[in-house]
Amino acid sequence: MSQPAPIGQALLDAGLVTPEQLDAALERQRTEGGHLGQQLVLGGAVSRRELYGALAEQWSAPLVDLVADPPDDGLVRRVPYDAALREGWVPWRPDPDRPERVLVATTEAPTDALRAQVAAHLGTRDVAFRTTTPWDLWKAVEASHRADLLFESQERLHSEQPAASAADGLTQWQRWAPLGVLLVVVGLLVANPAETFVVMLALANVVFFAAVLFKTTAALLVPFRHRRRVDAQWRETRERARRGLPPRWAVDRPDHELPVYTVLVPVFREANVVQKVVENIGSLDYPKSKLDVMLLMEADDEETIAVARAMRPPEYVRLVVVPPGKPQTKPRACNYGLTLARGEFVVIYDAEDRPDPDQLRQAVAAFDRDELMRREGLSHEDPLAVVQASLYYYNADYNVLTRMFAIEYAHWFEAMLPGMDEAGLPMPLGGTSNHFRADVLRAMGAWDPFNVTEDADAGLRAAVEGYRVDVLPSGTGEEACAETFAWIRQRTRWIKGYLVTAAVNTRHPIRFSRRVGVRGVIGMVGLIMATPVAFLAYPLALGFTATTYVGVQWIGLDLPEWVVGASVTTFLFGNAMMIVSAALAASWRYSWRIGGFALLSPLYWLLHSIAAWRALYQTVKDPHRWEKTPHGLTEDYESEHDQHAHLVSG
Repeated sequence: MSQPAPIGQALLDAGLVTPEQLDAALERQRTEGGHLGQQLVLGGAVSRRELYGALAEQWSAPLVDLVADPPDDGLVRRVPYDAALREGWVPWRPDPDRPERVLVATTEAPTDALRAQVAAHLGTRDVAFRTTTPWDLWKAVEASHRADLLFESQERLHSEQPAASAADGLTQWQRWAPLGVLLVVVGLLVANPAETFVVMLALANVVFFAAVLFKTTAALLVPFRHRRRVDAQWRETRERARRGLPPRWAVDRPDHELPVYTVLVPVFREANVVQKVVENIGSLDYPKSKLDVMLLMEADDEETIAVARAMRPPEYVRLVVVPPGKPQTKPRACNYGLTLARGEFVVIYDAEDRPDPDQLRQAVAAFDRDELMRREGLSHEDPLAVVQASLYYYNADYNVLTRMFAIEYAHWFEAMLPGMDEAGLPMPLGGTSNHFRADVLRAMGAWDPFNVTEDADAGLRAAVEGYRVDVLPSGTGEEACAETFAWIRQRTRWIKGYLVTAAVNTRHPIRFSRRVGVRGVIGMVGLIMATPVAFLAYPLALGFTATTYVGVQWIGLDLPEWVVGASVTTFLFGNAMMIVSAALAASWRYSWRIGGFALLSPLYWLLHSIAAWRALYQTVKDPHRWEKTPHGLTEDYESEHDQHAHLVSG
């Protein structure tokens, strides 16, 4: 009996592919690795079902449609969902001709190794194989393990680590502490208004100035960080040369050695941008055979689901409908995607994101370098869990609000986070372009679905668990919110998330301090806690300072001279420090025409204050509420900075 022809030849003989299509797929396989059939499907030469129909003939295992003819739920649930997805098979049903035999649907060639995997889970080697497609397998596992997937997505962290979850909201002492402070202040004002005013004035200015000082100091550390990295590169290169090894800085993985990379793209009520985000992800310089892209859509978002299905995305893009559940938040959707992820690494991109083409390669190189340096004894730092790419706005000069937003982001990602990295402080992540080791993320409990700034929470939780967060020298373009009220809603959610994150980590302050050390406490107090408090205090500091100055100069208010001088100096100097550092960062990222708008920062901070007071109210009354930010409002607009960049690159 003759051996079956290789799959490429079989498809060619059946007239399903042309010689040119087969040659192109073989060339991609030589450079990227993977299965030839996968390359043929990705190249559009054959459909998924045509490929597996041909494989079914080769394997002598008839093709079954698990959607039209679903498997036995009880049998499927005997195999953990992650094992079924990883190993590529699922028990289908008992054999009607031999009830003691189990029919197994597989996407992999039936081998002794596969039979051993089946036996390990089902306790029997009496199996007969059927062929199915990866899409059918995924849908069957998702349907049968729905309860398990929902538990992982929305309940696991709270169930296993309740102290790390925001599900329970504020503790009693946290809930009543603000009211207690307010009552004390009111009582002091009634008893001794003059001295109480002086104390409140001093405290408001101290809080505001301390937050400014923390951020400015972090920004000033950036040049030292650059110098340290250059020195570290030189020392590493010299040490590797002494050992007869090539310089690690010049080594990258070839395409066929690159790992599978999962890209999570949560979208909600964004039918207007789903086509664009698929195009943006498709522009990544990463082998498509190694991409596992999931468009995560909510079950009640019928318009976005309909548009996504109608556009027929590439084979490496999965349209995942997240089942209904509570809370309906971005981190819950991302957790659901993580349960189905195939990648060694995982990244989140928002619907409007435009990541640098080489960003995934840079992230892999960062993780590889960390692992190699630790293995060779050249690094004694905590293991790297996540790298954060820089975020910037491609519509920065659309209007005044987007300019101010761009200035803020430039200061944050080009100055603040690198400075905190240099100081060894735990770093909160941005909401997008954070690249995780998938196994570490799962071990941490994934994202907290009850925290509306799951990014900041995950960065701090990584530090608590003994991992390190680093900054990636790559960028992602985003769309700055161009409407004031939409911006306030978005910023309310961000500040509320900081307040909730601070509350979660300070439920047991002594335990937290012991786990993260002095630097962790500094990061928590100096950024996560101080940022919302500074925004809450800003109008008080502004109002008290103005009242003090006007009252002393024209009304004859009797206050100690040092109080007036310290108040005015602290407020003005603090504003000046922030304006200068933000202007420099924005001018570097964009241009001086954007950076110059930093002079309007004091007015911009008043918007923050409005959002901060809304956030404080929601933290007490509705901590899990997710206020959606609209995307695609200025999708076709491109800043002068980006137009120039495209001309240069072209």
